[in-house]
Amino acid sequence: MATRWVQAADRGGVVDFVGEGGATRDGVRMLRRAGNYHVVGYGENIDIPTIDVISSEINFIGNLVGSYTDLCELMVLAAQGRVRLHTATYPLDRFQDALADLEAGRVRGRAVLVP
Repeated sequence: MATRWVQAADRGGVVDFVGEGGATRDGVRMLRRAGNYHVVGYGENIDIPTIDVISSEINFIGNLVGSYTDLCELMVLAAQGRVRLHTATYPLDRFQDALADLEAGRVRGRAVLVP
């Protein structure tokens, strides 16, 4: 099930790496009051009444660089060895370290959580 890729943090946030297959529906339900829903994956709509967003004070934050076509072209170039992707990997249980490193500017490129 796609929702196993939706990770909930103890501090009330959700990072959705899937964005489809029911992940957005389940991810929104995981939020606590004033929680942040970070959308990285994409593919379906977030369907929530605006009164629920307002009354629970939840936030939606999107993250996308370039278009889907740009991403596909980049993956082809990476597979050919023509570009180098800058990533730092973290075990899933070290997500707080990844967030701290991102916030402090210690990560060049993307931080990747590995289940």
